[in-house]
Amino acid sequence: MNITSLITKQYTSLDAYTGVGVAKELLRTQDAVVVLENNKPIGIVTAADLGMKSHQLIIDCFRSRPVANCTDSINTVLNLMQSTGNTVLPVSCQGSFCGLIKQSDILFHLHANHEKQNVALLAAAHDLRSPLATISMFGTLLKADPALSKHQYLIDKIAETCDYAQILIQDILTTEQSHGETIVLADENLDELVEACTTSLSDKFEGKQLVLSKQLLSNKVIKADRLKLTRAISNILWNSIKFTHPGGVISVSTREADDGRALIVVQDTGIGVPTAMQERIFDKFTKAKRPGTAGEPTTGLGLYLTKTIIESHGGTINMESDGRTGTRFIVSLPAEGYSTTHKPTRNYYNNH
Repeated sequence: MNITSLITKQYTSLDAYTGVGVAKELLRTQDAVVVLENNKPIGIVTAADLGMKSHQLIIDCFRSRPVANCTDSINTVLNLMQSTGNTVLPVSCQGSFCGLIKQSDILFHLHANHEKQNVALLAAAHDLRSPLATISMFGTLLKADPALSKHQYLIDKIAETCDYAQILIQDILTTEQSHGETIVLADENLDELVEACTTSLSDKFEGKQLVLSKQLLSNKVIKADRLKLTRAISNILWNSIKFTHPGGVISVSTREADDGRALIVVQDTGIGVPTAMQERIFDKFTKAKRPGTAGEPTTGLGLYLTKTIIESHGGTINMESDGRTGTRFIVSLPAEGYSTTHKPTRNYYNNH
């Protein structure tokens, strides 16, 4: 989309040889004033321009400023503003001055557009649930008909596709709704929280015959929204489960970092993340996705939501992989200045 609809064409103008005092008064309530010479626009001045040097006339306050074109895209203009340090730019249409473009107007438009897209996405996700449930029910009826036994592969594909669509819908709803949810922080023992996450996924570890190794040594209390942070940690664990072959090992550890923050490290012996995918692994609806080693579906939203939750807690998440032999996720979270008495644990699901 270009900036045409966002151009401000109603603006205040002053003659170039007007005293700066008049301009200062106007700029108390406006982002910029258009400067005229011989009744023709020659540029704009802002409050920052007037404050850089002491001058008597507006024309002496001019500074070099790029000009946007009315056909420029929003991204082009935002990048131009960022690189030049301007929040207001003059706009040219076919070589003639036609108005102003303000960073505040662009950001307001993008925010409003984003909200509309979110509402439409949530509505579509909700509306798709009912027809998907109907299709799934028909698939179940078809599977029960002995006369259709030779078509079982196709019937199974119907069920598989419906299951994936339901997972995708739930991930969309969870992701979009989480943005509007309030973060409720309380004291949480990090080691106990991670322990609870691994326990909740014990059937997944056992079902895939994976070895789970735990070394929970942080002894840290953190401020956390337990439900949300549990969701984020569980997403990381589930990601490792999906991309590790049966018999593999997933190691989960916590410890105190040198700077006093609490670290969670999840490392697996799975198939790794190809180098070409690594930069996009946390993107929303990322294309850096593929089925798990047992065909587990991936929607491209789990790690995006995980990163969002961790950052809302003042934390960071990083991923390391050589692209072939496993992946390591490192989460860093702010911690309280005291520790708790908690014995380190080391447990295993299944046998080595």
